[in-house]
Amino acid sequence: MAFGQTASGVLTVEVTVVSTCSVGSGTLAFGTVDPATGTTAASRVNLNVTCTQGTPFSVGLSDGANATGTQRRMKGASQSQYLAYNLFQDSAGTQRFGNSVTAQRLVGQTGLGATANSIAVYGSIVAGQSAPADVYSDTVPITVYY
Repeated sequence: MAFGQTASGVLTVEVTVVSTCSVGSGTLAFGTVDPATGTTAASRVNLNVTCTQGTPFSVGLSDGANATGTQRRMKGASQSQYLAYNLFQDSAGTQRFGNSVTAQRLVGQTGLGATANSIAVYGSIVAGQSAPADVYSDTVPITVYY
């Protein structure tokens, strides 16, 4: 059967791209330390934050599950002892990495799309503490604001 006539139309294709972000977990490992010495133990971890390309975002870290006031503390696994530590945005340890006030959040970040932004978190164990031998840990919720 032959067709002698044609008709034309337009197919519109569209999608709405929404701003979204996700953050991966990480472990800040100090290894084996003696907190009683006058030396501060330091470590670093990178968190991967993936946001829609061009999406501005900031990152905040809570004070953790064992904090007293704004002092972060790790709790011993077998004893109810604590070891104080700090988290910073910079390797010099001058910019606290927090969440309770905007000034302590890492701001000025922009999403790269499929490529994650690598966010450095610097940690230090407060020197000169008395703590028994144990494995100490804490959990620190991460919040991405976008």
